[in-house]
This record gives sequence, structure tokens and C-alpha cells, in this order.
Amino acid sequence: MGNKKIAVASGVALAIAAYGGATWYAGQKAQASYAQAVAELRALLGEQTVVADEYHKGFFSSQAKLVLQWSAPTEEGLQPVAGDAPPPALQPVRLVVDTTVRHGPLAGSHLAAASAQSRFALEGLDDNSRQALAKATAPTLTTVHHFTGSHDLRLLLPSGEIGDGEVTLRWQEMVLDTSVSGNRVQGTWRWPELALLGLPSRDDEDAEESDEDDGDEVAAGPVARTSLTFQGIDSSFDSTAIDGLWGLGPGKASLRVARMGLSRTPVEGEAQTLLDLKDLAGSSVVEADQATLGMTTEFKGAGRIGPLDFASVGYVQKLQRLDIEALRNIQRALVDGYRKDGLAKAMEGLDGQGADVLAQNAPRLVAALPAYSMKLQATFQGQTGELDYGAEVRSASAAEQIAATGWMPALLQGTLLHANARLPKAWLAPLLQATGKPEATAEDVEGMVGMAHASGYARLEGEHLTSALKIEGGQMTLNGKPMALPMAALQ
Repeated sequence: MGNKKIAVASGVALAIAAYGGATWYAGQKAQASYAQAVAELRALLGEQTVVADEYHKGFFSSQAKLVLQWSAPTEEGLQPVAGDAPPPALQPVRLVVDTTVRHGPLAGSHLAAASAQSRFALEGLDDNSRQALAKATAPTLTTVHHFTGSHDLRLLLPSGEIGDGEVTLRWQEMVLDTSVSGNRVQGTWRWPELALLGLPSRDDEDAEESDEDDGDEVAAGPVARTSLTFQGIDSSFDSTAIDGLWGLGPGKASLRVARMGLSRTPVEGEAQTLLDLKDLAGSSVVEADQATLGMTTEFKGAGRIGPLDFASVGYVQKLQRLDIEALRNIQRALVDGYRKDGLAKAMEGLDGQGADVLAQNAPRLVAALPAYSMKLQATFQGQTGELDYGAEVRSASAAEQIAATGWMPALLQGTLLHANARLPKAWLAPLLQATGKPEATAEDVEGMVGMAHASGYARLEGEHLTSALKIEGGQMTLNGKPMALPMAALQ
């Protein structure tokens, strides 16, 4: 009997020792993984952004603290008036990330190498910003690190709102679940409700009065308000990352929105519904080979746009043959500019820098023969209208041609641009009424159709108006008839 007790005690001791050793090992591995993640963050954001990094290791759990800082932008060239005190220096804004790491093999409620929960806080905000954020709770990020090297992440944003008394951003709890294994990223995103309320916008009469004023300032006083709401956002995604290219890789994603609304409340009068769409469904597919990638996006739904009630509305958009190395170069240059100059200066120089980087990589982009197309389709009163347009590079221009004529004329020689429209004639009267011309009569509509047909801008095919524009090889045709190419396109 005594031997059995000794054996049991020895087994328990061995189990405790094994668990303790596994926990110690998991703690060491968690610390190494955290250090690697911080190093990658420093490389991405720059040393000037990561201003503090602490890690206090315990046996069963550890505490980490990371502080990111962005300096407030300054207005250069502004000098204080003589006798006035200089304005107080703006404090940098800091994002503080406090993380509790629980070591495996039993990390909290998970059988894993480690489980980490991160909480976020902002420091350095002014009084107005703190007041605006008073009803908002910071998000939490829970990360589970598996023994296989994969990671599960859950970002949870509790219900809340941000507002200044006039404009309010309000939301219900948002949850983003993501799983990362190697280069593969997949997950789901759920957001029951999101609303942006009270955006200021001037009435048409106010705008006309402002245009007549000599000054640029908008007269103070009541303004119209616009609100945008989303309900029932539900998304899923599954993608494989391409080395050196962030955010783009072969895979697919889907998005559903139960309802989307846009309304406007004038200074005087009742709120007006500008948009009320329901059962919106979208999908995106990215495909790639060794050199290029392409993306197809589809979206469709139904509902009201202004006073018109559509049985269906939607679009199909395609991007094809985008050179991967050129995209890498563009992303790398923008990130390097941020690391070198910081956020404020990088934003100031984004237009110029972006144009330069695009120009440097334009030959690669063009040589891949990229193409873009958009097809819009809607059904109203039992009839369907369509609009499609796009551009396709069919041959890359030689360097000599570019040097002789410049980029745009050379590009036009090898590019096809097209636009086609097919509009039911029965739509014209409702469209005119929707744009504020309720007095339009059937005779007015017939007159418009006759003028468009006689001038060659449109053709009448049964009960539809159609139009086709094409620019190819430096030549432009409208409905099959040659037209002079606009001089602006040749410059």
C-alpha cells in the first residue's frame, strides 16, 4: 500500500514538474515571439514612433507595455502677433498597449502555447477630444498562439459613440475574428449597426448665396444635416498573402449589409430619404500568377435611391493584370517615406511623392497590359438599364515613342477606352422628376429623345436609348461615327 502511495505521489510530482517545465518553455517562447513582433513593428513604423517597450516575465504569466507616439502636426510659417504669448506647444498623441500574456500549455481557457489580451488607451488628448470620447470604450485584442505556429485573434469593440454635440459616430459591438497560419489569413467580421449622424451640409440656397459673396468663409448659422447608417454588416474572408505585398493576395471575401440608409434634414422642414437600400450582398475574388494579379468585385441589392424604387441595383468591377513588383515598389516607397519623415510630413508630401513613385513604376505597370472595367445595372418598373465603361492597355509604347510624344499620347495609341449606355426610354420622365423637374411632359421627353438621336449622341433601339463611345489607336468614335479627339487627351 505504501508503495502505491509513493508511486502516486511520484506521478503527481512528475506531472507538476512537466507542467512547470512546459509553462517555463511557453513563457520563454511567448517573450521571444513578442520581441520579434515589436521588432517588426519598429521596422514598419520607425524608431520615432515606438517610444517605449517593456516586458516583465513571470512564471505563469507576463506583462508587456508598448507605447506608440505621433507628434501633433504644426502649421509652419505662422508667427505670433507682437505682444501675444506664443501658443502652447501641442502634446504628442500616444497609444498605450497593455498586454497580459498567459503561458501555456494551459493558457487561460485555451490549450495553447500562450494567450494574450491587449488593452488600448490614448494619452495626450486635449479636453475636446477627451469629451468626444467619453462614451467610447477602447477595443480589446485577444490573441491565442498555438503550438503549431498559427494564431487566432479576436478584436472586440464594445458599443459606444463619439460626438461633439453636433456630429456623432455611434455603433453597436463589433467583433473581428481572424486566423493566421503561415501566409494564409481567414476570418469573419460582424457589426450589427454603425451610424454617422449630423454631418453638416449647406442648403442649395445657402450655397448660391455663398457663391455670390466675395469672401471664402461660409456664413454662420443653421445648416442642413446628413446621416449615414448601416445595419447588419456581416463579412468573411480567406486570403493568402504575397511576400512583400501587404493587403493584397489571392483569395475571396464576401460582405452582406442588411440595410444602408442616407438621409438629409434641411434647415427647415422634415428629413428627406436620399438612399434606402436593403439586402446588399457583395463578393471579391483576387487571383494571381507569378507576375500579376487581378480582382473582381460584385455588389447587388435593392431599394430606393431618392424617390425611385429599384427592384435591383448592382455593379461588377474588374481590375486585371496589375504588375506585382510595381505594386511592391509603390508600397515600399510609401512606407519608407513614412519611416523617414513621420506621419505628418508623409501626409503632406503624399500627393507629390505618390505621383513620383507612380511615374517611376509606370513602365512596369503598362508593360503588364492592365485593364479596368465597370458595369452598372439597375431594374426599375420592370425594365433594366445598363452602363459599362473601362480601359485596356493592348500594347506597351516603346521608349522612343514616349520620348517623342510624352506619356499620355503614347499610352493612348496602345489603349482601348470604351463606354456604353443602354437606358429604357420609359425612365426619362421619372428621372427628370427625380432631379426636380416635375413639370416634364411626354412631349418634352419625346423632344429630348429626338434631339439626342438627331445629334448622334444616342440611338433609339426599340424602347431603349443606347450610346457607344470608343477611343482606340488615337481615334475616337461615337455610335460608330468618327469624332475629333479632345486636345486635352493629347497633352
